[in-house]
Amino acid sequence: MSTGPTDWVSGERVFGPPNGTLDVDWLVPAVLADVPTATPADAREALRQAWAAARDGSPAPTPTTPLGTRADAVLREATAQYLR
Repeated sequence: MSTGPTDWVSGERVFGPPNGTLDVDWLVPAVLADVPTATPADAREALRQAWAAARDGSPAPTPTTPLGTRADAVLREATAQYLR
């Protein structure tokens, strides 16, 4: 996904997953690219929820909406790219 709306290889906005911080605004465009009916605020909230679950070590809830599914996938991909 390095050619998408987010520069996945930079990693400057994901720090030390899973216990670090995340600038969810950085990932909003990647969520909206696949769920164009969502608002930026909805995408931010879905990303925030997924990150909160990842940080506290609890199992992430299984996404039940296209927005939740995409936010979860974007977060996992950004984290994996950071950890490379």
